[in-house]
Amino acid sequence: MERAADGLGCDDVLGLLTDYLEAALPAGRRRLVADHLGACPACWERLAQLIATIAALGCLRDDVMPAPVLAALRASFRTGPSS
Repeated sequence: MERAADGLGCDDVLGLLTDYLEAALPAGRRRLVADHLGACPACWERLAQLIATIAALGCLRDDVMPAPVLAALRASFRTGPSS
C-alpha cells in the first residue's frame, strides 16, 4: 500500500473516491486525493473502474431490466456490500 508523507494511503483514497468524483471533498482534501491518484497507478486504475461502472450503470432503465432487479441493484449500491 502506498502512503504519502501526509499519511493519505491507498485505503484512505479508495474510501474517498465517490466523494472525489462528486466534488464533495474540501479543496485541500481533494488536492491530496488528486496528488495520490497521480502517483499511484493502482488507485488510478480503481478510479477508472469506478468511472466505467458508473457509466455502465447509468444507462440502465426500467425498460431494459425488470424493475425488481433494477431496484435491488440500486439499493445494493446505496447500502454497500453485505458483510
